[in-house]
Amino acid sequence: MVTQSNKRFSEAELEYARVNDDRERAVHSLTQLLPTTALEDVLQRLGVRDAALAGLPPLTAALRFQDAALEQARSEGLTAEQIRELAASAAHGRTHDSRPAPEPLFDRAIFIFGLRRGANHAISEWVRGHFDESEVRYLNSAEISLFETDGRLLTVDRDTYTRMAIEPHERTLIVGYENLDPSTFPLHHNAQVAHRSDVVVVLRDFPNTAASIARQAQSDPAWAYRYRIRDLLDLWKRYAGYLEARSFGFTYVTFNAWFNDTAERRRISEALGLEHSDRGLNTVSSFGQGSSFDGLHHDGRAQDMAVLNRWKTMLDDRLFQFMLLADEETLEINQRLFGDFPHDRAELLDRWSAGGPAR
Repeated sequence: MVTQSNKRFSEAELEYARVNDDRERAVHSLTQLLPTTALEDVLQRLGVRDAALAGLPPLTAALRFQDAALEQARSEGLTAEQIRELAASAAHGRTHDSRPAPEPLFDRAIFIFGLRRGANHAISEWVRGHFDESEVRYLNSAEISLFETDGRLLTVDRDTYTRMAIEPHERTLIVGYENLDPSTFPLHHNAQVAHRSDVVVVLRDFPNTAASIARQAQSDPAWAYRYRIRDLLDLWKRYAGYLEARSFGFTYVTFNAWFNDTAERRRISEALGLEHSDRGLNTVSSFGQGSSFDGLHHDGRAQDMAVLNRWKTMLDDRLFQFMLLADEETLEINQRLFGDFPHDRAELLDRWSAGGPAR
């Protein structure tokens, strides 16, 4: 019996596969994030001749979009990033949707984007602390969609937050979005639900994000994969790119600086046009079952939590090591944005090898 050795792919072959995979993932993700009218707009911007999707069932429209967009993107040699830029243009521009713009039901609307286990709930609680509790309508983990209003009824998405009655005393809307791309948020349309609307994008350093996910995976690997790990590397890098470029005019929060520095929190409050308050600083959100390490134990004293050093307890965890090694750029980007992580890729590879071969 002849044993065939593993094929060694050339750098060009690997790069082609990577670009094509990224392109397919970008197109597929848009079918999950954008309404049919926006998908139609993306096709038109791609130069697809027959871009009509209106009136089709949602699944049919998504599949037709995916086929047409991929064919056009491949023929034009477009990268995933270029596809996302086109989608962002469609999301931020006027869509062809027949629904009227939302009536301004609120004085303020703040849309907070973050990654799961990336401290977005901590930022949401802190932002909520700037307002009287009775005046805030807070929605956790919504889906990206076009807002609709009917009198004082508000629909934020079709699955979870549909036709909610808004009370007159609820003058502030805060909506959290998890593991979604903020560039596809239709701000031009949704911003009109309030007299002032802001988008906040939260990024936590990668080692501590990965450590919290790996810790949770110890008790429920499948759940951690579905809701925490899947697409993590791609999304974290995308958020990091938006943060570095200060894209779309959003307000960006680096969690580590926010946690450590009162002056940074004051800067964020000012950017949002808020009178600074740390009233919500020590609240541990009940959403997501609190911390992966401490649960809700530190509610009321969240500043006592060792959230900037979670990685220290997980350094020899195989899943944690894998997440840090799975992409060659992530640690470099993390060092550029956050610093302070003392282990480089070479050392982590040594730790991985010392853990023994996979069986």
